[in-house]
Amino acid sequence: MEHFVGSPQVLFQLCYFLAFLLIFCVVLYKSIKRGYHLRSVLLMMTTISLFTVLGSRLFTIPLEDWIRAINSHSSNFNNRSAIGGLFFGFLGLLVSQRIFGFGRFILNLYAWICPIALGIIKLGCFFNGCCYGIPSNGMWSVQYAKGTHAHFNHWSAGQIAPEALASLSVHPVQLYESVLLVLIGYLVWKTHKKWQKPLSALLFGLSLFFMMRFGIEFFRDPTGSQFSTLYYAGLRTYQWSMLAYGMIAGSVLWFYERYKGSDWLGGRENSPFLHADFLYIVFISVCLYSFRNLFSTYELLVIWVKFFPAIVLSVYYLYTENRLKPYRMAISVLLLMPLFVFAQTIPTHKTAIKTYHRVDVGGSFGDFANTVRYNPQQGECGTTYDSEDYRQTYQVGGLGYSYIKEKNNKTLRLGANVHGGMVKSTNLTNNNTEKDFVFGLNPFVTYDGKWLGGGVGFQLGSLRVNKHQFYDATNIEDAQKEYVFLPEVHARFGPRKYVDIDYNYGFLFPSPYPTIYHRSSIGSSFGLSPDYSLRYGYIWNLETSYLSLETLITKNMGVRLMYIFKEHYREHNTGPGLLNDEVGGKFLFSVNYRFGESIGQAKAKD
Repeated sequence: MEHFVGSPQVLFQLCYFLAFLLIFCVVLYKSIKRGYHLRSVLLMMTTISLFTVLGSRLFTIPLEDWIRAINSHSSNFNNRSAIGGLFFGFLGLLVSQRIFGFGRFILNLYAWICPIALGIIKLGCFFNGCCYGIPSNGMWSVQYAKGTHAHFNHWSAGQIAPEALASLSVHPVQLYESVLLVLIGYLVWKTHKKWQKPLSALLFGLSLFFMMRFGIEFFRDPTGSQFSTLYYAGLRTYQWSMLAYGMIAGSVLWFYERYKGSDWLGGRENSPFLHADFLYIVFISVCLYSFRNLFSTYELLVIWVKFFPAIVLSVYYLYTENRLKPYRMAISVLLLMPLFVFAQTIPTHKTAIKTYHRVDVGGSFGDFANTVRYNPQQGECGTTYDSEDYRQTYQVGGLGYSYIKEKNNKTLRLGANVHGGMVKSTNLTNNNTEKDFVFGLNPFVTYDGKWLGGGVGFQLGSLRVNKHQFYDATNIEDAQKEYVFLPEVHARFGPRKYVDIDYNYGFLFPSPYPTIYHRSSIGSSFGLSPDYSLRYGYIWNLETSYLSLETLITKNMGVRLMYIFKEHYREHNTGPGLLNDEVGGKFLFSVNYRFGESIGQAKAKD
């Protein structure tokens, strides 16, 4: 029985991404359970993915063509090699685990999960029709459609008629290999605890892999191989090399296990140097920028899905670790490098006039603290007060709509938002709790040019504003006041495509109230459109800083995240149940969707 197989490239890309996603999820889950530093784990996984992808591409390109391949489009050199990815990925694993101090646990984990992931990629090879098998009349044999490697090679060799729509029936050798790779992963997993040395499970897996590749080549069509087809003693040079690699790996494993003093990977466990993460981010950024033309979009995706969270966690670590306080400015500049690299990997399309509609959905939550002073008394050092401490928590959700028109470097946006939520106030002295429902309607308009921008709007509804940390008879009405109307204003200066500064009173979705209403920031779109932005700012009424990120994740969908750092509670209180020195941070997020896009041409100027 013959089975016909089409070759949609999307299935290969899907299997490719799923393989890396499997490794990402398993390693991340195991690392969290073990208590590893996640930023270091993510940087290690980024390195391994980068080396694996790079090795799979460079291994198929003659050494003399490497410079030309690096400087040309990825489609010009589009072959891939599992052997190259394995060699380079193995090197990336050894280097990164040594730098970040991950020992035997991580090595054993990669030893069994990588063969399984490679087995998933081989399923993609099966659907794509690459590295196909020799002709077969078996009931499990398959045929490939016109346009695949198998069909083209069979046609060019005269094995099928010129008008044939399918290749010869061939062994589904990719499926054989996929099953064997999963079996190798299982064997390594079952035996990894029996080895005495940290590197032994990896060496065992490598020896099994190379021996499997030696055997599987008897079923693979040589014309579908990207390596040498020269024969020696009835075997291709590629098969001889696989046999040699397998024997070398087995011999090294025997020597490594036999001589107990030869532990090459001793050292610290999960104890990274203080600045290793930041230097490593620079190293990875340089590599990504240098080889950016060699990678396809989905190959970059499997790298950035690990690298970007590592950068975010490193930024958080930078601004929460007191030992790094003297270096924050210099390190912040260094951390701009990967975002610049990211900008160079995203294609941009310029149109003269573009209009579209946008819907935003999001929320914010956090807490803040207040102290109410009452009963003034004359003390030795002046007036003293009795006081009560309050902790306020809030959750606000919002929905927004806007119409946007972009023309060259100018953007006009007209819109309105609605929001609603709860503010819960707890008296920490007597544990009494009150809840207030807040809501608002927020129409606005903004206009942004290349260098200048601004906007106005207002909030209308039942609004609360946290103005003071301490209240007494002079300002107690501010704590109890509900606002019906509040104005908003926005101003910006600088080329927003590269770097700009802004000031906002209000102007924040889903709502700047009750706490985040008076702020300024500096940020950049890193040469991209304003849909991409990273900003660092200061909230004047809270006397604390914040980070915000805005990006597109698809052509039509974007996200925005903002984290407000903990503000210091300036008065130290004593007594049970009262406030600590700091209140918690605040978080804001939103998702937006663009639709109804219309593109036109601007009128030519005389």
